[in-house]
Amino acid sequence: MKQFRIFSAITCFAAVMYFLIFSFSNISAAEQTSFKKCVNSCAGKRQVCFNINADKRACEVEFKSCVAACKPENDSSSSSNKQGTNSVTPPR
Repeated sequence: MKQFRIFSAITCFAAVMYFLIFSFSNISAAEQTSFKKCVNSCAGKRQVCFNINADKRACEVEFKSCVAACKPENDSSSSSNKQGTNSVTPPR
């Protein structure tokens, strides 16, 4: 009976550790996936900008601000960049 109690305690501890380790690692993987999708979207917008706008520098500025907006909320470097994001309109 005493061995069963010890085995149960070890099993519960192992289950809790497994849950903690793998539940939080999936959150990180999801954030990385969404960040990659956002950056790919920015790259697509940059390509469209290159097709429309003759000024490549304006497209690069827009791309950098788009990538800055993609960064996770807890990143301190992106909080200042999100406030100053401006949209670049092509000349007509």
